[in-house]
Amino acid sequence: MPQLSPTTRVARGATYLFIQGFASSVISLVYFVVLTRTLSNEEMGIFALLSFTLILVPLLGTFALGPATVKYLAQYLAEGRLEKARSVFTRFLQICMFTSLIAFVLLFFFAESLSNFMFGSPVHTLLFKLLAFGAAFTILNISVMSCLQGLQRIGKVALINLVNALLRSALSVFLLFAGFGLFAVVFSWLVGAAVSSAIGLAFTLKYLGLIKKPHPLRPLIKFSYPLYVATITVFIATWADSILIVSYMSAVLGPTEGQQLLGIYYVAVRASQIPMLFSSAIITALFPQLSQLYAQHGLNSLKDAFRVSTRYLALVGFPIIIGLATLSSPIILLFAGSDYAGAALPLTIICFAALPATLGIAINPILMTLERTKTVSVITVASIFFSITASFVALALFNLGLPGPALARTASAIITFGLSVFALKRVFSLSFDIEALSKAAFSSVLMVIAIFLLDVVRRIIMPSSNQLFDITLQILVLYIIVGAATYFVSLVALKTIKKSDIEMLHDYLPKGFK
Repeated sequence: MPQLSPTTRVARGATYLFIQGFASSVISLVYFVVLTRTLSNEEMGIFALLSFTLILVPLLGTFALGPATVKYLAQYLAEGRLEKARSVFTRFLQICMFTSLIAFVLLFFFAESLSNFMFGSPVHTLLFKLLAFGAAFTILNISVMSCLQGLQRIGKVALINLVNALLRSALSVFLLFAGFGLFAVVFSWLVGAAVSSAIGLAFTLKYLGLIKKPHPLRPLIKFSYPLYVATITVFIATWADSILIVSYMSAVLGPTEGQQLLGIYYVAVRASQIPMLFSSAIITALFPQLSQLYAQHGLNSLKDAFRVSTRYLALVGFPIIIGLATLSSPIILLFAGSDYAGAALPLTIICFAALPATLGIAINPILMTLERTKTVSVITVASIFFSITASFVALALFNLGLPGPALARTASAIITFGLSVFALKRVFSLSFDIEALSKAAFSSVLMVIAIFLLDVVRRIIMPSSNQLFDITLQILVLYIIVGAATYFVSLVALKTIKKSDIEMLHDYLPKGFK
């Protein structure tokens, strides 16, 4: 089997994850449409708080050892030290099995207290008891996915994640139509995590196996503890606006209204995650490859990797983000319904937060590869402080409603990007692919103009519907096709595609497609 170049390996891994993410998004879209049509705004707010709990518990329970496992597995395997790689897996599995048990005990036996704290009554106690099982399996699932990522079995990661998404969505939809409400959602989380963790563990054991002597804990903790703080603060920063909305609005308007507004805002946040699929795929495939490159070729390889990443992140990420921002209103109305129309403007604003986040997606993996985890933590803490302060000011002082926290999220993303670039420049003289950035931005503007012109024609032909983007699903698909075609033709006209892109594509494609 021919040896793939690092760029091709990252591209293939990212493609596996992007295809999985795209397929999962299609599945999740159907699932989310069912949720928004089945659950009330208040129930959607409860759904958001349950999701918050399911993400928080595994985040605390894995101690951010996942990135350490990815780094050391990739590094030891690149150095040919298989036994050391096995010892890392053994140690990580021991820790995660123990924390899974602790998480289950705490959630299960304090379920009533959690229900009273989050919802003001014990009515959702059974939901938290069921969530205890789901959280325990989720910790295990995250652990084995990190191991597979460190082994650079990105195709397996993508496959298992897709199985998880399909199983959760199908089971949840079936139980929702059967009338089980929020119990359907929580039970599907449990089943999906249990099945995917079992499959992932089987694959990891096949590739590595266990040894009796686990890896020393000290170097793993030394690498992870600053990242653990950073991960917790990232989580808080991600959820700060949502938690502030439900707590502040509940205090001002009442618990029911607070949960309803949270439900609407949560729809916008979930929709805004679609453009980040490509970026998430890149970061998952890139991190273990960076560790291998650094171990074998030193610092210069990281400089080249950063420049290449900015090129493809801009060319592919920008049109997806800007396209979603442009079509946010019809997308919300078509897929979530008129009850969630208030999510359109926050979605447009939040999309622009994804632009700097996408462009700087490679910075944190490079800093972690260089073991600058304390730097990552400082940047994250600064970001969360600004995000919480700005969200509170927008809600409490300026009374901007849901667009206020969305604006705070966007401003926080810009500040985080600036601080991250500054931190990386202190390590080496990084450079962006300015040509690709400018041409991607220009082509995206042409794409937006084409969509607006098409909408003008549509309103002339269909005068009965004169509202901007008051369109059907078929017309929305047409807009997407026209926008994508305009963007691609513009890239070709600007001679954006280089010989190196073609060579990478030729190396990247399977034989039958070359």
